[in-house]
Amino acid sequence: MITKLTDKQIELAKEQEWVILSTTNKDGKPHSIIVQPSRIESDKIILSNIQMKTSIDNLKENNKCFINIFLKENDDMQIKIDGIAKLYDSGKLYENIKEYEETNNLPPKLKVNSIIVIDFKNIEISNG
Repeated sequence: MITKLTDKQIELAKEQEWVILSTTNKDGKPHSIIVQPSRIESDKIILSNIQMKTSIDNLKENNKCFINIFLKENDDMQIKIDGIAKLYDSGKLYENIKEYEETNNLPPKLKVNSIIVIDFKNIEISNG
């Protein structure tokens, strides 16, 4: 079982700019969204909740989630990640991400409401 990304995989993932976050509600109904990650590390990904509703509601009920990163420029490689999410709306990490995103990436009317820290439980790499 792989639980960490290599430096090269992190670099490739960051180049994509977008990932797919999939969650399920308590009845098992899936929900997927495309989101721009705030940070990608070897063992976790951090997402900013700016306008998420269904994903946040689902994660409050079921913290298991799935991230898919499609690397089209690399022979259609996919990085598929099973993870466990934790929601934060306070604390040093939240404040740092919030300040960075609101200063550098978001239009003035949008705000970071919380962050989602997803710890990797299993990673699968596939081509084509």
